[in-house]
Amino acid sequence: MLKNIDIWLERLSSLYKSQMRQAVSAEGFQLVNLEILQYLSICNAYSNTAQALSEYLGQSKGSISQSLKIMDNSGHIERKKCEKDKRVVRIFLTPKGRSSLAKMAQHMVTMPTEEPVILAGIQSLLKAWQQQNNHQGFGQCVSCRFHQPHNSKSFKCGLTGEFLPTQEKLKLCREHDFEPPQ
Repeated sequence: MLKNIDIWLERLSSLYKSQMRQAVSAEGFQLVNLEILQYLSICNAYSNTAQALSEYLGQSKGSISQSLKIMDNSGHIERKKCEKDKRVVRIFLTPKGRSSLAKMAQHMVTMPTEEPVILAGIQSLLKAWQQQNNHQGFGQCVSCRFHQPHNSKSFKCGLTGEFLPTQEKLKLCREHDFEPPQ
């Protein structure tokens, strides 16, 4: 039997997916293409790989690989070898990808405001869900236990030891880890 919270989460998820389906339909895309574009627009520099996409979307690497190939051929994304580790291929949105994402976003209903209480509640729910089910990763750097404020222009990732620009703190990181429960 579904609990109250399950019903509301299902409803919220269903409404969001419905909006996504309408948006992709208007632009002649597949749902996975929008999900990929959205993810690439919000992930940080550690998380823009096919492996991270596969984990984030809960799809097989083969399925993601095929979608990325189509999107690369259409000019919506580009793949580049990582400067630090040539074995890693990073995926980036192109101007065409950003433009398509912006067009699809026009078809989606947005929240009227980013109410701090609502955001805190959603973040708390995600944290509890991930901790209860031993799922970690994919959270904003600013809420990660490894986030170390440095100055107004950068912060340090305690996991990698790297300094990152301040604007990265609101992006999704595959390595994200909430503070452990007390």
